[in-house]
Amino acid sequence: MVLVVISLMLMFADSRFGYMSQVRFYASYSVTPIHYLSELPQAVSQQVSDAFKSRDELIEENRVLQEELLMQKYQIQKIDHLTAENNRLNELLNASAIVDDIVVRAQLVSESSDPFSKQVLINKGSIHGVYDGQPVLDANGLFGQVVSIEPYYSWVQLITDPQHSTPVQINRNGIRAVVTGTQGSLHEMTMNNMTGNSDIEVGDMLVTSGLGQRFPAGYRVGVITKILRDPGQPFAQVTVTPTAELDRSRNLLLVF
Repeated sequence: MVLVVISLMLMFADSRFGYMSQVRFYASYSVTPIHYLSELPQAVSQQVSDAFKSRDELIEENRVLQEELLMQKYQIQKIDHLTAENNRLNELLNASAIVDDIVVRAQLVSESSDPFSKQVLINKGSIHGVYDGQPVLDANGLFGQVVSIEPYYSWVQLITDPQHSTPVQINRNGIRAVVTGTQGSLHEMTMNNMTGNSDIEVGDMLVTSGLGQRFPAGYRVGVITKILRDPGQPFAQVTVTPTAELDRSRNLLLVF
């Protein structure tokens, strides 16, 4: 009861004369650290939560950006491939424009698994009018000839196959010869029966001579890249590199 009376008296005196305002000010000032400490765990918890949330958001954003980058790289690869393919098709179109014979476009679809046979499979067969021995070109020169025909596909023997021979002549002087494939390299042929004093030079371009009535005259076959003349041998060793891109070309021309 006494405490109640004292409290009422203090409240009356404070409201009347403002005696307790200073006391309240210092009292509230003294408990400020307590309020700060009581709110600190919640503030720390909120900051930690925000930090983890920001980290998760950054991880997710990074994942999305990585996926977008991967897709863009994929698209760039496709664009590069399509650009190169268009260039090859333009080269093939230019090559077919200078051929007087009727030509039909074909595409390489497979290669022979036989290590001793240099043959490829194309997507044209008997229903397309393909015939045995038909010449096949790429954008750069003679590629080979058809040796086996199926209804929808045909096998083409490359000009560098050891069983393949091509009658040629040197563009520079008209000298006739025969080039034959080799067992090893896909990019090498030999010129047969050329004597040591024959008028041949490194860099001479060889074209089909038209003899044998198998290949029309004038198609590029290869370039002489090496000549070895041994005085003790009757014939020179002549190496020829084909102009056709035998390991790269996929778009080909069948000559009728």
